[in-house]
Amino acid sequence: MFSVILYGRNDSHGYNLHKRAAISFNAMAEVMTDVDDEILFVDYNTPDDHPTFPEAIHDTLTDKAKRVLRVLRIRPNQHAHLKSKTHLVALEAQSRNVALRRSNPRNRWILYTNTDMLFVPRNEGESLSEILGAVPDGFYQIPRFEIPEMLWEAAFDRRDPVGNLAKLREWSVRFHLNQVVHNFMPMKYDALGDFQAALREDMFAIHGFDEDMILGWHCDSNLAARLALYRGKVDSLIDKVFGYHCDHTRVAAANNKGRATRMNDQDRFIWNVATPYIPAQAETWGWPDVDIEEVRLDRDTPYQRFTAGLDLAIVPAVAPFKYTSVEWNLFNDLTYDLPHTLPFVCDQVVTYPRSTAIMLVAARADFVSSFATAWRGMGFTGPILVPDECEGLPSDLPGVSRGAFAELLPKANMFVFEFGLATQKAEESIRTGRAIGPVDAKRLKVVGRLFKKAAVTEAEARPANQRVARRFIGVNVIYNKFWTTFTDYVGANINPFCSQVLAGVPREDPSMKGKVLRFRGRHSI
Repeated sequence: MFSVILYGRNDSHGYNLHKRAAISFNAMAEVMTDVDDEILFVDYNTPDDHPTFPEAIHDTLTDKAKRVLRVLRIRPNQHAHLKSKTHLVALEAQSRNVALRRSNPRNRWILYTNTDMLFVPRNEGESLSEILGAVPDGFYQIPRFEIPEMLWEAAFDRRDPVGNLAKLREWSVRFHLNQVVHNFMPMKYDALGDFQAALREDMFAIHGFDEDMILGWHCDSNLAARLALYRGKVDSLIDKVFGYHCDHTRVAAANNKGRATRMNDQDRFIWNVATPYIPAQAETWGWPDVDIEEVRLDRDTPYQRFTAGLDLAIVPAVAPFKYTSVEWNLFNDLTYDLPHTLPFVCDQVVTYPRSTAIMLVAARADFVSSFATAWRGMGFTGPILVPDECEGLPSDLPGVSRGAFAELLPKANMFVFEFGLATQKAEESIRTGRAIGPVDAKRLKVVGRLFKKAAVTEAEARPANQRVARRFIGVNVIYNKFWTTFTDYVGANINPFCSQVLAGVPREDPSMKGKVLRFRGRHSI
């Protein structure tokens, strides 16, 4: 019957976003009763090493919310062509259009709203699906009623949408919440963007939201102006349903700078709108030719993929724990426990696109074979690129592509540099001051040289097909001789030794320029 379209990213926009959104997702799902109903959440520009916002709060969502929720992920690389044109990190028009293009074509209605709204049908027991199924064609708005922060934050249980909707029925009377705020037409009500129900076919006819609106604010008013022209009027569903907003004004959102707030031009996009159509974007709105990832929370989740890959690559431990040490006399000992370390390496990559091409520069052959097994088990389809310069590594593994480092470098989307001992046996997992032998020294020298070369190349100029900085993952680079080597070139957190892994992108501070010049003086790039 209808598709709800929302957008956001995995950040802390506004106040207590995780709770507001969980309350909202669950409440919206609760008033859906048609088999085709869906919630489309566009996760816009969340960093690649983070899960999407709905994935981050999945444990607070009801089973029904997970079933109806579709997450469309727009990666930073897909936003990069707009980055220089806007101060915003999430774009509303693009997000809503991407979802509209990919919404269920069997649904008659599109409902535009936001991730902190709850809808309460006036007739108890009636669903929003039933309401929208019975109303005539048109363009509908409802007023937005505010819920004081203390009420939703302290009294709402995220996973009890039935109870939350019941509370709103009581509170609306007890606390006088229902105040209708009228606005200039075609914005029938204030804060109209929290409920705009339009026919799906109408949205396609007028070419979606205006994608020139990239400075924030008034996308909803522009849509209202255009649909009012297209339909001839703006209707209301106030006699059918109330809409409540989880107020969050204690902390200003990132796009709210008071008088300094940057906004789209109101004259251009509201008062002077003379046509519902946007012919300039008629063929391109919603990015029809862009491959947009879809994430589900009820199946094939990142956790399931993560554990599936590790189950193929390592076997359960037989001892309750193993020993290691960070004592100063072991600083040059590069032994490490591979089965313990591999989960932390996989944790760094599992949120990336499945088509990612990853370069593996390593000393230990068993690390390469174990990682390759986990990589495929996690559902990645992109190649594992292993430079020919790295000797002694397996070359017959499925999905592994060998070649000269210089040829593979522009093809990689991400890098893993492993600083282990090629001669370490599987049973060696305790640091005892083990010396570096000639074979180890030779391979580590190659890993170190290729690491610096990749970091310098990234700092100078990324390949044209890489719009955002590529991620560098260092394995076995904490509390040993390669700790400073890695962090001199890569901006990484100070992580506990137990993870064995550091990750980040090449540094951009002035010291990096000197490293580039010194490296170029010693090596040909």
